[in-house]
Amino acid sequence: MAQRIHDSGQPLHAVDVSHDQVLKASELGIPASMAIEDLADAHALFVVVATGDQLMNLLKSRLLSGACATKVVVVLSTVGVHAVRDFADKLRVRGISAVDCPVTGGVSGAVDGRLTLFAAGNPADVGPLRNILATMGTLQDCGSKVGDGQAYKMVNQLLAASHLAVAGEALAFAQSLGLDQGKVFKAVSEGAGGSWMLTDRGPRMLQSPEQRPTQTHLSIFVKDTQLVKAAAAAAGFDARILDAVTREFQRATEEGLAAADDSSIVDVRRGPATHEG
Repeated sequence: MAQRIHDSGQPLHAVDVSHDQVLKASELGIPASMAIEDLADAHALFVVVATGDQLMNLLKSRLLSGACATKVVVVLSTVGVHAVRDFADKLRVRGISAVDCPVTGGVSGAVDGRLTLFAAGNPADVGPLRNILATMGTLQDCGSKVGDGQAYKMVNQLLAASHLAVAGEALAFAQSLGLDQGKVFKAVSEGAGGSWMLTDRGPRMLQSPEQRPTQTHLSIFVKDTQLVKAAAAAAGFDARILDAVTREFQRATEEGLAAADDSSIVDVRRGPATHEG
């Protein structure tokens, strides 16, 4: 995502807690460091964290004290409605605005600039940032209320998690029928049963666990399904299919797959091979 912004010619400085990520950014020509103080002159911060707790921890930074240059913080993470609204409320008393803008599209979408961004916030805050956000993908207008971007993302994640879990089950089912999984994948992904998740994650599901690259940790979907469950409970909505999907991801965690690629959900259902393709 930082590379897309950088390649568009927009001024950018990237900060990450990982030395390896900073090195990778530098190799791509992106000014980068591990010191958040290096962002002291930034008018806008684009935040990509994993959890609501990590987001709230940013409030301890001097950058968000109201005394530095930062005037708007764009939350690109999936942290839930309550967390982003709490964060925005605490920023507001410091004279800083928040834009709620979680993204979806996976690593491939980030690399190609084809993410979907669920943007919610004051139009006066979102408007000046549209050109930067558009380098990452397509903006969906989710209204002026911070938190509604997260709500849109909750709907998206109910679908994404369900599609991912079902894709794994379907390919495991093909194996149990004695079919060549690769041929089944190609056939069904081009039919009415196909999905973005099947097309994107299916090739990795066909690989052995030892060969499978890790692009998105399965733990992210464990976190997100819990966020969706909390949102459903708050709305009084009985998310029955989500309950089954959540159990599937929990089982994967119990089997030691939390740090594996999320396509490893297939391994929860994959039995002994019955057909040599």
